[in-house]
Amino acid sequence: MAIGSLRRKRRLMTLQLTSLLDMFTIILVFLLESFQADDEDFVMHAGLELPASSARSPFKGAVNIAITTGEVLVEGAPVLTLADGAASAEALAKGQVVAITDAVKAAWDSKPRDSDELVATIQADQELPYETIDLVMRSAGFAGCFRFRLVIAKE
Repeated sequence: MAIGSLRRKRRLMTLQLTSLLDMFTIILVFLLESFQADDEDFVMHAGLELPASSARSPFKGAVNIAITTGEVLVEGAPVLTLADGAASAEALAKGQVVAITDAVKAAWDSKPRDSDELVATIQADQELPYETIDLVMRSAGFAGCFRFRLVIAKE
């Protein structure tokens, strides 16, 4: 009996590397499959000072609207001239700028997209009055856009 117990004690434990490597391979394949790297062509317009945020979420394609203190641009094309960030009293009273509505519709129709839901990405200077941003969003709403993403600068 003493000889049998000595043989058991002398046996060294071995690590089963095959099953360990299989597990690491499965984890690696899972991570590679779940990784997404989406880039969007996005041009930052000069003269904008964006608010800051630390949120992280993937960026999806949308119609790009930039509102500076001097003009409103849809996909980089000037659509409306502003006086020191403010729209005309006539446009504010009307609640819509037809030029913005038409430009958003045309930009959305020309974009390749994953969904039929119109989405607008708005870059707006942090010093703009609320009425101007509201007017642009309402005008885009007349084009069928009811989802907006406001662009901010990461901290």
